[in-house]
Amino acid sequence: MTETVRYVMQFVYRASFSLAPFFFMSVAVASIIKTFELEKNLKKAFDGKQKISVTLAAGTGALSPLCSCGVIPAVAAMLAAGIPLAPIMAFWITSPLMSPESFVLTYSLLGRDLAVARLIATLMIGLAAGYGTMYLVRNGFLNSGVLRNNAGLKKSDPCCKRAEAEMSRKEKWIAKSIQLARNMKDMGIFIGKYILLAFVLEAMIVRYVPVEWVGKILGSGNNAGPILAAMLGVPAYSSSISAIPVVRGLMDLGMDKGTALAFLIGGAATSIPAMAAVFSIVKGKVFILYLVYSMLGAVTAGYLFRLIR
Repeated sequence: MTETVRYVMQFVYRASFSLAPFFFMSVAVASIIKTFELEKNLKKAFDGKQKISVTLAAGTGALSPLCSCGVIPAVAAMLAAGIPLAPIMAFWITSPLMSPESFVLTYSLLGRDLAVARLIATLMIGLAAGYGTMYLVRNGFLNSGVLRNNAGLKKSDPCCKRAEAEMSRKEKWIAKSIQLARNMKDMGIFIGKYILLAFVLEAMIVRYVPVEWVGKILGSGNNAGPILAAMLGVPAYSSSISAIPVVRGLMDLGMDKGTALAFLIGGAATSIPAMAAVFSIVKGKVFILYLVYSMLGAVTAGYLFRLIR
């Protein structure tokens, strides 16, 4: 028991340390936008350019180094800023699936075919998620209120606004600085506690879920391989990089490349820690959409790659 606690604490410390720069940057940006009420301007800037913004967001996500948990503060910041959900969803989906490092490692360890297929699948899933979300928003299935409790950022008090009008410039900046600090504290605590929970879950899964049982199920290449791979990605936690040596071992056991692609995509996006972090900041409909896009994308990519190969 003591060894488990020590392992979990060390795991959470290392994961938190690596995430810290992205976390604080995202929290600070969201808090600044909320404090100085810039969200309306950002929303206007994106509303008329959603089609191109979805494409740019999908490409940016594929280049970002953020994992499925690491992307959560950035997504919360964008949602709190009032940026439309469609480009956010495209970025959200592609970010944990691909990064420059994972592409290079996939190419070197699993071959060119899988590396290129993984990159194309990531971009296609991101685009489908973004444009699919745009369609659902425009047809009333989703509204603008997708964050749970506005990610910990409280609404401005009208009384404070009236008092602010009577302040000097120096007093206004002092008041804004205090409000900014409070917003950062509220958002940091709100998201941070769920990120820590996700890291604890990740540590327990990495320590206690053996990879061998995944190999027994996926190592013999069957018709349901991509479906099983996407489903097994939930309990068998793997990031876009850590999944690569696992997949190489499974391919040595007979797993086909279509099933391998489905596992690479499904494991990175729909693991239990990732879903816990996603569920912590968005409402039910958005959480279900994220899950459907990720699972359906993984399965579809796996079967399509089988047909092509």
